[in-house]
Amino acid sequence: MPKQIVSLPTPITLNGEQVNEITLTREPIGSEFGNYTPFEVSDGNIKALAYVLPKITSPHLSNKMIKDMPGRNIMALTAGFNRFFDGMDQDGLVQTVETTSNKNPTSMTSQGQSDQKA
Repeated sequence: MPKQIVSLPTPITLNGEQVNEITLTREPIGSEFGNYTPFEVSDGNIKALAYVLPKITSPHLSNKMIKDMPGRNIMALTAGFNRFFDGMDQDGLVQTVETTSNKNPTSMTSQGQSDQKA
């Protein structure tokens, strides 16, 4: 499973030490998004990032730490999250299928049955 190492443009202090890199340890799973969508995280929604990223960061970033980060760091973390989805061939994942619809299948059956009686 790939990891994303994010270089922070503005170093932060964690436990008295300066930190320049944050590792996104894995792609989050569905239940870890709570009421947010992957699109909200990938768009850089600060509330969505602060909810999801603490579950997958090393060293651990708290919700408050993420909300208090400079915008440049938020952008870097958003870019790191988005890298999990690089190379996804959306066209290869979804297939459009043409279907025909019978607007009134009952009447067609009735017509077929009446033809059999004649």
